[in-house]
Amino acid sequence: MTAMDEAQEALGQGEAARRAGRPQEALDAFCRAVALLRAEGEGSGLAHALTRLAQALRDLRRAGEALPLQEEAVHILRHGGDTLSLARALRHLGGILDDQAAHARAMPVYEEMMALYSGMETAPLEMANAVRSLACNAEARGDRSDAVEKWQDALGRYTALDAVFRQDYGLPDNPGVKEAQTRLMALRGEPDPI
Repeated sequence: MTAMDEAQEALGQGEAARRAGRPQEALDAFCRAVALLRAEGEGSGLAHALTRLAQALRDLRRAGEALPLQEEAVHILRHGGDTLSLARALRHLGGILDDQAAHARAMPVYEEMMALYSGMETAPLEMANAVRSLACNAEARGDRSDAVEKWQDALGRYTALDAVFRQDYGLPDNPGVKEAQTRLMALRGEPDPI
């Protein structure tokens, strides 16, 4: 097995562990993948692995450790990645900045992300997740009207994806719709029906 094959296997193990709610196992697998890809000098693959590692650190509430990894992924993709990968990496970077309450610093990151997404054909789920990030940022900044507008947009986008969540992901409920509805009710001061 080559180092690239081992890295891909580690990435797969990390994703499986993350979905199963085993964050430390995911972190260990993503660390292995990053180390293998660094040794190979693999650019875009390394950027992807760095992003996955940063997300595993976010799962463990270690945003301070995640930030330099995500910044490195963005740097790599700026110098040789595809536009979609860069837009995704920027979305994750903005999320990490929001995790650190650096909401103003996240805003230009999100603006660049949206400029990239707007300049290409973007999958509906990808765009729904991007709008969700903007909504979270607006809410965290205390811009209630912008947050309501963005969450309403996200709700519409996620609602249109009900079949994707049921058929492709096997989920009985659409988590995007549920989150958007919950956030909108809170922003509007409505009681949670649950």
